[in-house]
Amino acid sequence: MDVLIFGDGPAARLAAIALAGLGLRVVRALPRPGLGPPPTTRHTHVVARTVLPSAAAIDAGLAQEITARIAPDCLWRQLTGDGCTEYTEPHISRAAIDSALAVCLARRPLEAWRDVTLTGRCGTRLSARSAAGAGVFDLVIDATGAHRATRAMLAPFAPAARLEDDGPVRLYQTYELALPAPQPLLHWSGPAVEGPTRALYGDFDGRRMRITAALGRGAPRIATLDDVARAVHPQVAALIPKGARLVRRTATIAPNYRRLRVPEAEMPNWIALGDARSQWPPRLGTGLSALFRQCRILQETLAGGGTPQEARTAIDTWLDTEWDKQMTLSAHLR
Repeated sequence: MDVLIFGDGPAARLAAIALAGLGLRVVRALPRPGLGPPPTTRHTHVVARTVLPSAAAIDAGLAQEITARIAPDCLWRQLTGDGCTEYTEPHISRAAIDSALAVCLARRPLEAWRDVTLTGRCGTRLSARSAAGAGVFDLVIDATGAHRATRAMLAPFAPAARLEDDGPVRLYQTYELALPAPQPLLHWSGPAVEGPTRALYGDFDGRRMRITAALGRGAPRIATLDDVARAVHPQVAALIPKGARLVRRTATIAPNYRRLRVPEAEMPNWIALGDARSQWPPRLGTGLSALFRQCRILQETLAGGGTPQEARTAIDTWLDTEWDKQMTLSAHLR
């Protein structure tokens, strides 16, 4: 089986590692010129018990590389209406995941093509070309995240393709504070409250503090540190040290999950992996965790003799089941 994978982020790299381990011919279609830089996300953590079982099933070497990059005893604080609960959990940064994938990817004899274009269909197979060559592929995987590199190419073959959001779309804003004195590494979450501004998650790391809040209708305009303190829950405001300064604000508009739906009748051998950047809430790593699970399902289905269509059905079934659940903050943190 010949496989073409679009993208160069964690989803594309993980899929390449998973399928190359089955002895398949894997061609990586790297980002095309003119499409802008690949999307990036600061995943502050991914729960180790979610990622490592999938990594171990996909590639033992990858699991070892990730394990070597885990901070095992990071302090977490769960804020509640009555106080807080402290516990320790592993910490895995996005940079650590990227580093482990790069090391594992370098061990594989993979082809890399640039400026790849889909040119036609031969039954259920798709033909593609680039400056490096041309070929006909049994399976094409879209792992570009926002799918901006592939939607235009899909138009002649799958005019009914569409982006689909699971769950309500919310505006999340992250406030980065400079602290007067260094603080030990601490992650906190909660409290679970309703209202126009809900502080969901934050961390202390040296001289930096970050607060991520979901902003709804009626949320106040936030421009200063005093605005932040007034907008968030009092338990969160109490964490802000005296002398802190607001130095940066970043915004993300995200649903619970986003993926590209391509009708199987139009494109039977096309698999679009869900977007790691669209996750609830941002920076908790739930989207990246889901990518590890999707790639595990992909590998297990094909290793068991399944067809690309069966792998696609298995991934879609899992996504429908997983992301139709009511997402709660504590479920992703604990």
